[in-house]
Amino acid sequence: MRAFIYIFLMFIGCSVFLGCKTGKHLTSTDSHTQIIVHEKLIPVFRPSDSASIRALLECDSNGKVLLSWFDMAQSENAKLRFQLDSMGNLLADFKVPSDTVYIHGKDSTIIKTEVKHIEVERKRNSWEKFCIGFTIIALLSIIAFVILKLRSIIKF
Repeated sequence: MRAFIYIFLMFIGCSVFLGCKTGKHLTSTDSHTQIIVHEKLIPVFRPSDSASIRALLECDSNGKVLLSWFDMAQSENAKLRFQLDSMGNLLADFKVPSDTVYIHGKDSTIIKTEVKHIEVERKRNSWEKFCIGFTIIALLSIIAFVILKLRSIIKF
């Protein structure tokens, strides 16, 4: 009978230690960074140009206008036309062609994504449920057995 009790207690002890183990609550984050580069043309507007005319006009004795001194300054993109007709009229025309230069550029977009991994307590499988149930029944039977033995010892 004693051998049976020792084997029974060893079996109960093994079932207690080999029962279920709860999962830990772990939280970990992984971050992924993605960089997207777009090549595009960027418009660059050319600045406005300028030109200037300085002239000295004089009248002669006959009443006609004479050009005695003339100075013209212009930038490379401006087109200046200057005319003095026979009647003495001064005609000036200034044109700046609209010009836009396109240069190559890169535009980058940074996308950050964070992935969270959360480990939660898992469900128990059938073997773990059996071990828990068997342990409870075995402990209750041991307690009942001890109480009965103590009762029989106390009565005598």
